Amino acid sequence: MNVDRLLREVEKRLGDQPESLRLEILDALREEIGRERRHYPVESSVEIERERRAEAETLREVLEAINRQARLEETIDEVLKQLRRLVVYDSCSVALVGPGEGFRIIAVRGFAEPEQMIGRRFDSLLSREMRAWPRPISVADVREDPRCADVPGTGVIRSWAGIPLLVEGEIIGMLTLDRHTVNPFDEEDVHRAKAVAFSAAAAIRKAQLHEQLKRYASLMERVVAIDHAVFTGRPAADVARVILEGALRIGSHRDGLLIIKQAGVDTVVAATGPFAPLQGQAPPAAFIVAGATRISASQAAKLGRSLDLTLPDYGMYVVPLMVPDAVVGSLALLDPDGETPDDRLMEAYASRAATAYLHATRK
Repeated sequence: MNVDRLLREVEKRLGDQPESLRLEILDALREEIGRERRHYPVESSVEIERERRAEAETLREVLEAINRQARLEETIDEVLKQLRRLVVYDSCSVALVGPGEGFRIIAVRGFAEPEQMIGRRFDSLLSREMRAWPRPISVADVREDPRCADVPGTGVIRSWAGIPLLVEGEIIGMLTLDRHTVNPFDEEDVHRAKAVAFSAAAAIRKAQLHEQLKRYASLMERVVAIDHAVFTGRPAADVARVILEGALRIGSHRDGLLIIKQAGVDTVVAATGPFAPLQGQAPPAAFIVAGATRISASQAAKLGRSLDLTLPDYGMYVVPLMVPDAVVGSLALLDPDGETPDDRLMEAYASRAATAYLHATRK
């Protein structure tokens, strides 16, 4: 079968359809063609050569599609979409190296409730082995292997393969492939996945650097906004609101409050969302810190109940506003993502905000 001719004909007949629909249909066709090819034995040397050329061309298209993306989310989504053209799987995911020994899941495909898995962290004997000796690992049946972690939402997995994402020898994450029946990934499956992982790692690192530049640019914009509020003579209350609004635009923090020590008394001077009723009041002791502190989701919920507040099921990140000789106050923010690179930016932001607020109140 001349696959290229078939795809061109299908694309021509879909000419009057929206581009997004055309691309989705063509991708689905490529996935199914790739899946069916691997079910039929190749007998003649001519057919073998034809299959090799077709696979090489498919791999070239896959790698080009992955490297065309600029944003991290788009890059990872493309990796998972294109992987299906090369390897038969039921579900897959990308996890990046997190704090400590574990990994943090940032994208999934093929699970019933993907939103419940994004952001989950896992640490197991298998993940530690992957970080210590980065190499592909295939598990025939995860229920029979004590190295595997029981991650919520992954109970359907039986056979599993993990491919390290390496950049200049450093592991930055892991690409995982799953089958929901006992059907181990063979050497050919792993070989194809490794080709995708090699390019995916470089594309992800490039996208990460791009995102990092955007985060620094966002930080500078927020600092400039605070400085503008101070040097145009706006009241301290307005500066406080600008500081809190800026903090909520760094990373994915949802709502929160700003505490300032006024005449030796800690007071909530700005608050958003469910924390709004606390404005003008004394804050909970848990929000008065001398160093960056994380509050778990369960602790935050308990704290919310004690204050008669209904809080979402998130942890909180509390950052002090400090100058070299004093603690000016603190930012307490709802934090759905847990520990991320944005935390260091938030600490730098809080330090700059403390200096600006003191300047605003000393005029």
